Amino acid sequence: MSHTSTEAKSGGPLRRRRLSASLIVLLLLGLGANFSPAPATVIGDPDFFVATSSSSLSGGTAKLIVGALRRQGENYVGDYRLKVFPYFFKSEKGRLFIKISEPALRRIRQGRAITFAGQASAEGTELTHKIAGKATPSGKDGGNLSFTITTKNGPLVFNTSYRLVKP
Repeated sequence: MSHTSTEAKSGGPLRRRRLSASLIVLLLLGLGANFSPAPATVIGDPDFFVATSSSSLSGGTAKLIVGALRRQGENYVGDYRLKVFPYFFKSEKGRLFIKISEPALRRIRQGRAITFAGQASAEGTELTHKIAGKATPSGKDGGNLSFTITTKNGPLVFNTSYRLVKP
């Protein structure tokens, strides 16, 4: 009898099993929360890659995931996903359009910084965000990239890197 009361006080094997099961469930939920399918694949060869980056906001973090971008006229076009934590209801996905003219593209290939503008259009809504940015080459095919996305709650700044594939 004393053995049973000792197990009850210390938690015993049953409580440890429940605790272990709870931890496994929490870990799985945590992994699920961080897992997200990649943005839709761009048809054809991608031309421009942007590394995933984060920005701080009041009481949280916004993570920007940009799919491979493809050149269409003077624009680079592709999918994006904006994940806002803990404000998951503010998360969105959609299409990204970045305008970089041919002369600006030549300048960046020559190692000179450029500024650009564009917009992000959220899927399933009429919501669009203006984008302003600066690309600073650190080599012929890549460098540092700074995005400022205008939102109704203020600007979000993402500092990341880029890689150009095609000349």
